[in-house]
Amino acid sequence: MPEHNSEPLVSIIMPAYKQAEYVAEALDSVTKQSYSNWEVIVVDDGSPDNVAEIVEKFARADKRIKFLHTGNKGVSAARNRAVAESSGCYILPLDADDTIEPSYIEKCVKRFLDSPETDVVYCQWKYFGQAKKTPGLEYVDYETMLLSNRIFVSAMFRKSRFEEIGGYDEEMRKGMEDWEFWIRFLDRNSVVYQIPEQLFNYRIKESSRNVEAKKELTLFEIELYVLSKHKEKYSSMFGTPICYLGDALRFKRKYYGIWYKRLWYGCARLLGNDKLEKRYGHNKLLGR
Repeated sequence: MPEHNSEPLVSIIMPAYKQAEYVAEALDSVTKQSYSNWEVIVVDDGSPDNVAEIVEKFARADKRIKFLHTGNKGVSAARNRAVAESSGCYILPLDADDTIEPSYIEKCVKRFLDSPETDVVYCQWKYFGQAKKTPGLEYVDYETMLLSNRIFVSAMFRKSRFEEIGGYDEEMRKGMEDWEFWIRFLDRNSVVYQIPEQLFNYRIKESSRNVEAKKELTLFEIELYVLSKHKEKYSSMFGTPICYLGDALRFKRKYYGIWYKRLWYGCARLLGNDKLEKRYGHNKLLGR
């Protein structure tokens, strides 16, 4: 459906792996939207629970809800498959354990129609579940985004731009694939709009993929992957991004050993930093 239509179709993409406990709540939040021209593509990413049974019940009751089953290839592959099957000109990712408030889609679409120069629309968020306090999250500029993610995954964007950049990186199965996606999706001239209302609810659980991704070693590994993939972009904006990798020094106090020296030496070689390479060079790796 063309974007200039007064009510363009919005495709909500929802990966669902081990989310049988929560997926009904997520789908309920979509069916309660004040904006009615939407579709949901739920991808059962090889889930071992009964998520398929739950989603199929919703699909029988509402033809706007579509269900696909795939092997377990990770959340990026599930989202990419959902977008490939979608028909809308706008995409809104929504994880199967999160929810959105009834006016969210309507207000996102209104912003795109009123301000066509907009690239991404999101809102303020609210934590629920195992956390009571919600941290602030605001997109400031592209340089800040390169240092840490400033937009949650459930933001609306154009499908055409998604296709231009090739979707989510399917190699990123440990988390933070949305951050890497925004790095490719946006640039210095992008227009990002935040609705000044809490319209997205982000569930915090004791154990989840995102919780695991935020553990120190996993987080550092993911950050290095992103840095390596976008080396030229970081170098052009920051030179050798020591300010970005400076946080890694905290590992020195707790994990200082041969493996750490190898890791830091790899960073130095990756960034072309002679001083760091000499400091953590071959002899250092051998403990000399």
